[in-house]
Amino acid sequence: MNLIREFQKKIIQNQKFTFNKNKHELIVELKKKGIINNNILEAIKKIPRELFVNKKFAKLSYENIPLPVACQQTISQPYVVAFMIDCLKLKSTHKVLEIGTGTGYQTALLALLCKHVCTIEIFSKLYNQAKINHDKLKLANISYMFGNGVNGWNERDLFDGIIISAATALPPTKLLKNLKNGGKIIFPKKCPDETQKLILIKKINKTKYKYKTLFDVKFVSLLETNTLESAM
Repeated sequence: MNLIREFQKKIIQNQKFTFNKNKHELIVELKKKGIINNNILEAIKKIPRELFVNKKFAKLSYENIPLPVACQQTISQPYVVAFMIDCLKLKSTHKVLEIGTGTGYQTALLALLCKHVCTIEIFSKLYNQAKINHDKLKLANISYMFGNGVNGWNERDLFDGIIISAATALPPTKLLKNLKNGGKIIFPKKCPDETQKLILIKKINKTKYKYKTLFDVKFVSLLETNTLESAM
């Protein structure tokens, strides 16, 4: 079933949504859920989420829920986005790699929080839309790659943090190679029972990693083929 039509049915069936909920109300909810990093909260205040969602769901932009976008993908729940970014413990000097640009909302937040963001998207429609969205916000510290995120960025580039916005059984080897010693990678892990767990990995060195299991999540799957044809 088309993801957008499916979500529209859920809206009709669900009476809990407060249409036209504003950004301030979302910030209050995030604080109650434990997001207290002021830099992240300020970034959320500055970035208009409505720019990145399907126009049909603009009134739900500041609900704490994921929303469908093009190509059967989603823009993640604000709390999960904020939590994942918080886990990376970013500094203004850091360089971050994002796998799954989507429409570019998370990318925009990252761009306000670190020195440079490199982002990879496999769907050409989303890739182009994200660039348009970022141009509107005049974000200049983002580099884009149209391709499969499992292949990583240039091998010579090392990142302080990597965030994967799609579920995979294991983080791709090439991405681990892109991570600096002491750097962190966060991703939703596919489990054998078909659930997903958010996993945080800290790279100690080339052969040693520290793993931490966080909580249950639900993401679209990471496309792990080496071709783009099926995604275009």
